[in-house]
Amino acid sequence: MKQFILKNIVLAVILVLTLIGSIVLMFFCEGKRRAIAESMATIEENAEKVQSINAARKPNSVAESETKIKADTETLDKKNIQIYRHFGKPYRPALLKFIKNIASPAKLETELAVDPTLVAKPKPKPEEPEDDEDDEDEEEEVAETKPAEPAAPTDEEKAVFNPASNLVVLSFDEDSLRAMLAEIYGEVHQDSSDDTFVIPDTIQSERARLFETLFDRMIDAPEAVDPARAEDFRKAAAAKFAQAFAIFREDVQALTLEDVTNRVARELFLDALGLPRLMRQRDCKNYIDFLYEKYLASDVIPGLPEDDPLEKERLVQDFIYGKNLNRQALPVPEMVIPILRNFQIKEDLFRRMKDAGISRLLTMTAGVFYGSTLDNDAEGPILSFTYTLEMTASMSAIDNLINSLHSAYKTDRVYVIKDIKFSAPFEDLIAANAIVAEHIERPNASATANRRTGAAANQSAIPGAPPADPNAIQPAQQQTAAAVVTSTYELTDPHHPDYGRPLIGEMQDEIKCTLVVNYLFYRADNITPQ
Repeated sequence: MKQFILKNIVLAVILVLTLIGSIVLMFFCEGKRRAIAESMATIEENAEKVQSINAARKPNSVAESETKIKADTETLDKKNIQIYRHFGKPYRPALLKFIKNIASPAKLETELAVDPTLVAKPKPKPEEPEDDEDDEDEEEEVAETKPAEPAAPTDEEKAVFNPASNLVVLSFDEDSLRAMLAEIYGEVHQDSSDDTFVIPDTIQSERARLFETLFDRMIDAPEAVDPARAEDFRKAAAAKFAQAFAIFREDVQALTLEDVTNRVARELFLDALGLPRLMRQRDCKNYIDFLYEKYLASDVIPGLPEDDPLEKERLVQDFIYGKNLNRQALPVPEMVIPILRNFQIKEDLFRRMKDAGISRLLTMTAGVFYGSTLDNDAEGPILSFTYTLEMTASMSAIDNLINSLHSAYKTDRVYVIKDIKFSAPFEDLIAANAIVAEHIERPNASATANRRTGAAANQSAIPGAPPADPNAIQPAQQQTAAAVVTSTYELTDPHHPDYGRPLIGEMQDEIKCTLVVNYLFYRADNITPQ
């Protein structure tokens, strides 16, 4: 054996190493086997625990499952409504700011003129009539009744009202105010089977009463306030409401050319809560004529010709009245709400075009005046208003306008750009084609010129000197060649300062753009079906 090992030393070494490797592998395999066994045991143990838990827990009944599904569905519907309220609610940001101001524990101070009818001391709420009693009992009760001494304010009352620190908090959210206005509106308007849309002559006074009733309920003292301090709370709440309402009026004034008086601000406040603004037919015509004069005197519409009054009047009349309105006739009752809605959209488009730097608005064509529902669903919650805008501007201005329309949802307006077309003057196209052709042809011409220059240099070279490179640029031609390269490769060289320069629409008013825009309006949560 010893002789065999000595003669086969290499084989012996290999066998020893193989044995050692086998032992090591067996050790690792045993470790993995133990780990797998422990994991399987843990899995079986956990499975038994799950089974025991499931066995001890009873499954939900059908009624409980339906309740939970209904609650989840209601939550989803509320989330959807919150999203949809960004669709065509231009006064909603001002409303949310108003709600935030009246709910703030800090004292609200503003230098704006407040509505004097709101800051006046509110009248005490009328007491509910009681059952008739004997005169003697009434006299005894009157004799025994004494003014109640106000109790010390509790922590709960201090959180909403503290006269010493001028603290008054009106805790409302958008949903609660919408529900309150819907309740007040329902108390005035009972359901009727008559579908005829009629605008009463007293529509403005009716809207004024709706606002006053809403105001009275909002400033009513909550249960946490001691009854002896209820009137003080109403007075302080009315003052804070008036200041917050003045800020609301200023915010909505920035959105329109209309003079937002206190009466108009009240109507727009109700509109923000879901009650569409409505006015008599004669008032609506006066409203249109008033805005027509406002647009003539302002620069909101971009590019109106100031040196041609007749053309300016023609353009404004076409933008304002269009094909749907007769300047001489009263609108029919069904047109009043769509008229007010279309005017909101048009003015917003005018302002966005002006801010974006659009040079001139050529035409504005409105699609379906009453709005069309999506997917041809007559009862659909969203109306779509289509506008075709034809304008002239630079490419950067058009880009600004598109970005403005895409980000309009931040101010609770949603635009969808359906189509966009560009065109340019014929001379601009010729100039652009010439630059492109020059870019394509000049490299060949430059190389040919360089080869000719190199051949001439070889003919005049000193005998025995190396031949000149035909593609090399001779010193005498360096300045000319540099100019050629600069003008030739400026279109494709990313490091050149003119790289990316527009070839069409470089100058202002050189690009003509036709933009088709859809404005989406959510109507499902309105108090009235319009």
